[in-house]
Amino acid sequence: MIKAGSSFFHNGKRGTIGAVISLKGVLHMVTVSHIFRGEGDRLTVDGMKLVVTRILKDHDLALIELPPGTAAEITEFGSPAELELAELVNDIRTIHYCRVVNSGASLLFLGFQCHDMPEPEDSGSPIVQGGKVIGMMSSTTLDTCMGMAVSSKILLSLEV
Repeated sequence: MIKAGSSFFHNGKRGTIGAVISLKGVLHMVTVSHIFRGEGDRLTVDGMKLVVTRILKDHDLALIELPPGTAAEITEFGSPAELELAELVNDIRTIHYCRVVNSGASLLFLGFQCHDMPEPEDSGSPIVQGGKVIGMMSSTTLDTCMGMAVSSKILLSLEV
């Protein structure tokens, strides 16, 4: 079953699905766009060959349409609670100490323990608080142990 935190493969590297949403009744995976060259790039998830349907560069998002009948779990979104703990979750690992330092209209700013930072293949991973996705990991700065995530507010605005 395809869901937030599941892996996909693109050009021999693992990527992570940040969310599964419904756009006009059609299911789409959402992940970060910075790992793709553009629309039409190919990837594999659960043995299915898929293509990037749409790139939203302003928010570092890629949308991948799922074929009808695909077993998928639609992501439940929450609102970020500042200065509260969250988790970065994917099917390979979980980072339990992730604090929402600040949340804006489109980005979350996250603090991590310097010895347990997200790795490149964690890009796109859902950030979870209270069992709900509040954002999707986008980038980190290793020297400050900080990260940025696309806010659930942006992901929710995509749903129709």
